[in-house]
Amino acid sequence: MKTNARLVVILIAIFATVLIASAFFAGLNLRLFSIISAQTGINYNSGITSPFYYLAYILLAGLIVPTAVILLLLKYKKIKIINLLIIVLFLFVMYGFADFLMLDLYVFVLHGNLNSTGLLLATLSLLVYILPVVLTVYYFKYAGKYAKNVLNILLFISISAIISIYLNIATALILIGVISIYDYISVFVTKHMLTLAKAFSESSFGGITLMAKKIKKTSVFLGGGDLAFPAILSNEFFLHYNFMAGSFAVIGAIIGLSIILFFGKKEKAYPAMAAIGPAQFAVLGLYFLLKIII
Repeated sequence: MKTNARLVVILIAIFATVLIASAFFAGLNLRLFSIISAQTGINYNSGITSPFYYLAYILLAGLIVPTAVILLLLKYKKIKIINLLIIVLFLFVMYGFADFLMLDLYVFVLHGNLNSTGLLLATLSLLVYILPVVLTVYYFKYAGKYAKNVLNILLFISISAIISIYLNIATALILIGVISIYDYISVFVTKHMLTLAKAFSESSFGGITLMAKKIKKTSVFLGGGDLAFPAILSNEFFLHYNFMAGSFAVIGAIIGLSIILFFGKKEKAYPAMAAIGPAQFAVLGLYFLLKIII
């Protein structure tokens, strides 16, 4: 084994937690949509044209453009602008998380009706705007590395769960295939991902940086995309196929990450999605093969 055993166990546990929690959050919010529609007549999915539209939007606005902008800013050492963009991104995602969280709390826990009025609903509505600001200020001003890890995990769960609602199985498979190839090229060919990983690991944003606290002089950094993208694929099978297929997707992701952690060399960067994506495809292929045979 090339990596410290304690780091491997911790990182795989965090990875599995994100995948499972993301599936739960996505499923809860998909159910929430139907309740909102029934209680208020508002269709949260009314603006959706096609999952392929959102796939193109994710690749362009969520990957290509931000990567190009950040690399350009890094080249000209515009660190303050990068930090500002990171703060805005974090605040935006936390707003989405808070919106769903308060709706879930009101509908599923408190059994409230969204057509009603009252102090409780007004308070929760206000928290949708207050909570993201509080979390953002805490994250960037007061949080230590462990607290940032917790908020990073929350960030990745939220991103993957929310994106999953607007995609389907076909678009998720395409997304993971594209990202797996992109990750390999960006690490071993263009190597710009190494520049981004260094920049974000130093700021404790964009990945699990609990591992940056060295244990026996060994450290591991896992980027946020390596957590969110596998969760998106497993979520689609949980939401639109069945529990077993989703579970196989989770197992495949864990196997892919384990290959990197157990066989990768110390202090060397590897494209995690280049292993995680194919492993998910392989294990899902095994699931459908067994389904045909059995």
